[in-house]
Amino acid sequence: MSWLNDFRYGATSRIVFGPGKAREAGEIARELNGTAALVMTDAGLYKLGITATIEASLREAGVRVEIFDGVVTEPTVPSVEAAVAIFRDRSCDVIIGVGGGSSMDSAKAVSLLVGNGGQFTDYTERRVGVEWKRERTVDKKGPSIITVPTTAGTGADVTAGCGVFDHETGIKGWATGDNVRPTVALCDPVLSSSMPPRVTADTGVDALSQAIEALLTLQFNPFADAILLKAIETIGNYLPRAFANGQNLEARSAMMASATMVGTAFTLRGLIHVHTFAEVLGDLTHLPHGRLIGVMLPHVLEWSAIGCPEKLGTIARALGESVDGLSKRAAADRGLAAVRRLCAEIEINEPLRSHGVTEDTLKTCAERVFSQHTPRSVGGPRGFRNVDEVLSVLRAAY
Repeated sequence: MSWLNDFRYGATSRIVFGPGKAREAGEIARELNGTAALVMTDAGLYKLGITATIEASLREAGVRVEIFDGVVTEPTVPSVEAAVAIFRDRSCDVIIGVGGGSSMDSAKAVSLLVGNGGQFTDYTERRVGVEWKRERTVDKKGPSIITVPTTAGTGADVTAGCGVFDHETGIKGWATGDNVRPTVALCDPVLSSSMPPRVTADTGVDALSQAIEALLTLQFNPFADAILLKAIETIGNYLPRAFANGQNLEARSAMMASATMVGTAFTLRGLIHVHTFAEVLGDLTHLPHGRLIGVMLPHVLEWSAIGCPEKLGTIARALGESVDGLSKRAAADRGLAAVRRLCAEIEINEPLRSHGVTEDTLKTCAERVFSQHTPRSVGGPRGFRNVDEVLSVLRAAY
């Protein structure tokens, strides 16, 4: 890529980061002129008392608290609509999404609908011929959103988009735009210390994959690249430590910071087809997104390597590999080996078949990936030429 290419770097959420920062939720809500907050989370986190500090802070600041603990693992249209009804019925004016990507995406979806009206599916992209189109764009900013991540992976605390699963189509649709972006990301690593090892692994590898995929696209953005490479380096150093000991607050802090860093940067370069496969497989199997990412990541990178050996060598360096004096392809192989080793360390190295995925599911996935998502592959180092190529990658992971 040439430095004569243009690029952009700009709008992001305000980020408040640090251990114990959840105690500032009330102060931040008041700064946003909030008087009544809808706190959105899932039932499990609510029962664990994860929202208690936030609720106390809000009440101390004179902000009324309303709880919606009906967030589901993959946000659904009915769950979002139920939260919208509570927001309106109880006269709330600020939304606080506490949890993983599902809680934060749900909060963004509620703000979108309160501010713009209609149905969520009005704003999601649909494939029309060779283009993606939507009926409506998100023209208005809805109520202010404070995102409070309790995991470290999705970057949903700062991204300008939200995904909601539509049971009628069987597809998770995405609504995007600057008006969807959270107002404030309140990142307190202490809240992530209760994550079990498996969730730590799944969310952490999602952040890693977002950073790697973004670096491998054909976009040019040196600002984003600097952030993404630093995040890869940090994740390589600290994800195994967070997986080994969830009470290691330094590791938790490093991982949460990395996930947020990636969230501010990957959307400027886009993603390649690790996420394509995980999204479609997720629609078909409802397996955890991060687990599917981790299973597919090494195989997609190996298939893509012919088109990006230099970048894989750069990723090898970020993951601590020595590549001095090696050919481009040998350096790329070091990068692939480093990714495989990191996935193995956090115990994500199982085949798809171990999750009950069938051959029929592979074929359905391949057809959907090729028909709906080929443009994403064209934006990466290697594009799909036919459905058999897509299926070959899936079978390698099977």
